[in-house]
Amino acid sequence: MRRLAYGFVALVAVGAPQAVAQVPQLPAGMTPEQAAQLVQQRPELGDIVRRQLQQSGATPDQVRARLRSFGYPSELLDAYLGTDSITPPDPDQSILQAISALRLGGFSVRDSLLLARDTLALRMFADSLRADSITTAEALAGLRPLELFGLDVFRSATTQFQPIPSGPVDESYALGPGDLLVLILTGEVEVAYSNLEVTRTGFIVIPQVGQIFVNNLTLGQLRDVLYSRLRRVYSGVTRGNNPRTRFEIGVANMRIISVRVLGEVALPGTYQVSAASGVLSAIYNAGGLLETSNFRSVEIRRGTQSVATLDLYQYLSTGSLDTPVRLQSGDVLFVPTRGGRVKIAGEVVRPGIYEIRPNETLRDLVRYAGGLTETAAVDNATIARILPPRERQEVGRERRVFTVALESVLDSVAPSVSLAPGDSVTVFSITSLTREAVTIDGAVWQPGTYRLEAGMRASDLVEVSGGLRPEAFRGRVQILRTLPDSSTQMLGLSLNENGEANGSDPLLQEFDEVTVFSVSSFRPQRFITVSGAVMSPGLINFADSMTLKDAILLAGGLTDAASLTEAEVSRLLDRDDVDPDSLATVLRVPLDSSYVVDRTGRLRRAVGAARAPTVMLEPYDNVFIRRQPGWEPQRNVMITGEVQFPGKYTLLTKHDRLSDILDRSGGLTDQAYPRGVRFFRSEGGAGRIAVDLPEILAGGGSEGNLVLAHGDSIHIPAYTPTVRVEGAVNSPSSVAHIQGKNMRYYIDAAGGYRRDADENRRFVQQPNGLIERRANPEPGATLVVPAKDPDDRGIDALALFTNIAQIFAATATVIVVLVR
Repeated sequence: MRRLAYGFVALVAVGAPQAVAQVPQLPAGMTPEQAAQLVQQRPELGDIVRRQLQQSGATPDQVRARLRSFGYPSELLDAYLGTDSITPPDPDQSILQAISALRLGGFSVRDSLLLARDTLALRMFADSLRADSITTAEALAGLRPLELFGLDVFRSATTQFQPIPSGPVDESYALGPGDLLVLILTGEVEVAYSNLEVTRTGFIVIPQVGQIFVNNLTLGQLRDVLYSRLRRVYSGVTRGNNPRTRFEIGVANMRIISVRVLGEVALPGTYQVSAASGVLSAIYNAGGLLETSNFRSVEIRRGTQSVATLDLYQYLSTGSLDTPVRLQSGDVLFVPTRGGRVKIAGEVVRPGIYEIRPNETLRDLVRYAGGLTETAAVDNATIARILPPRERQEVGRERRVFTVALESVLDSVAPSVSLAPGDSVTVFSITSLTREAVTIDGAVWQPGTYRLEAGMRASDLVEVSGGLRPEAFRGRVQILRTLPDSSTQMLGLSLNENGEANGSDPLLQEFDEVTVFSVSSFRPQRFITVSGAVMSPGLINFADSMTLKDAILLAGGLTDAASLTEAEVSRLLDRDDVDPDSLATVLRVPLDSSYVVDRTGRLRRAVGAARAPTVMLEPYDNVFIRRQPGWEPQRNVMITGEVQFPGKYTLLTKHDRLSDILDRSGGLTDQAYPRGVRFFRSEGGAGRIAVDLPEILAGGGSEGNLVLAHGDSIHIPAYTPTVRVEGAVNSPSSVAHIQGKNMRYYIDAAGGYRRDADENRRFVQQPNGLIERRANPEPGATLVVPAKDPDDRGIDALALFTNIAQIFAATATVIVVLVR
């Protein structure tokens, strides 16, 4: 159940095993109630499906091919594959199943919730949160558990550590075979030797000076040796302040060494590093440390001896790792398994899990955690401890909680508190209450918390907070007081225009909360409603002296379809003056061109002598702007394929038919296949409609010659001399069409029925979209053989015969009893 609290799976379409989509985690802070509110909104779900198909990158032909491979009709999603501005119909269950089966990508959180609004997934998610032990806020905020200190530092996935042969080295760098040195002399002698390679035997050879043994010498030690050797050849080389000849020795290229990294690392093995590289480079090369790694005791082994033990917390805490030991070729870097670990949470800079050594204390732990925060309560902290096995006296008493004073952590002189593996330390926060303070809120210039001065009264606090605002309600200022027994008491006073008390002015006490109300808070929220031919219909906050023109402007202005003859204003009636059965009265208000905002952003001038009167609105008026009779945008249809002039055409009348658009598009080409026409209608979610185009072209078929609607799509394909066989056949494929052959012929040509084929449910979809059960396939048709339902096991003949026999036997027994 807890897993459901951090993420859930929404079934995009119930009933199909493959129709399962992973829904991303809800945004942090979204409650199940907010998610349910999002689901209840009415979006254009067809646009969601169209956008998903467009973002997948698949072409329409690829989508159709994948639909066929999953056993769906290839044209199932054609209404969503176009880029037309017409909104496609809402997807039904079969559409959602197909979208999920295609696996073309993930929906956004919002889209997934919207498409899953008819399933149980969202309700299951909300119920799991309420039933779980954690709160909804904790689950959806994505709270992370405490992390192991330093683990993320050694798990860098982007940093690549390669051997670097060049670069500066310090005086402690130990020379060895493979290093390349450079010697430069200046002064009385100007000469440079840049290829002084340390040989396998540990020597370098300097012309005119001879060979010098440098193996295991540091760069500083080599400098001392060179003073004595160079002086024999160059007399100007001295240690004085003003030598006549100076020299400089450096490392041009460092040798590459091989070290083995073993133990608790991500990628144990042998790695090539430069001789100047340290332990950290080797660890990074090995992929970093694991949760089971020991951060406090990393060993460097040379041969059979351990030459150094390193504490990585020094590097994590200070940024440096001071060790006199340098890696040599053949060294083994061993990371043992972890030692004892403790947790620290609460008011510390870096809460987390830390590895401790046996002699480390609470003071060390707080130091590793970055110290206490400013809001930490330093009087005490708690340590939850699991007792060692030898101290456990009875079952159920293995855990203890200790309270310790944090002064010992802050005082470096006082003895600190020892820790044990498994300890969990909690540092509490100081209380949120502010002592010797009072609070004022509401219609004052500076609401907030103020210090409680001796003898301060409520009117004094009003003055300290800047005084009353103009909208302040002076008739009653409330004082909420918390008594010692935690009960509350309400006090009050009234103020005059100068903010002075009228009568009683109570003395304030600690934690008092003073509220100065605003006059506007006692007024009802008044509004008007604007509907009809305006840009942004809906509720508008009412203001005194609001006119009809003001309301229309607040609603975004009139649309192009607005009628300027008159508007209707429905107004509430005074219940004291009218028949109780009456609800409202209607005012018919004439409009003129002055209500229209022109392209320059100004209201037009009224045309003609009669100008529309200025109408003052009242609260809760309903304003309705009529539409011009018969006004509507153009109706467009699309015709593609084998016509002379394919494209988008605008209907000229409300009675334009399919034959009219064919004539306007120039008629069919020589390659056109009329029987394969594909006619789609998005209006009302009709989808594909079967049309007998040859009969329409012949002048008949008036019923099939449909009146076109906005958004219709007509595709005239080229002649297709094959029949596509799909579904539960051994070899789904296209078979050449032969006139007069029935469905059995094409099924046999596709390898025959599979074992799971449902022969009684086979059907053929003719190229014009007509579904038939017994007709012969035409060129371009699709023959589909469904698979049997695995849950439908048919009729058990033996069980049926047994039941019938039992019924006859029982009937015979009843007859015999009645006869006797």
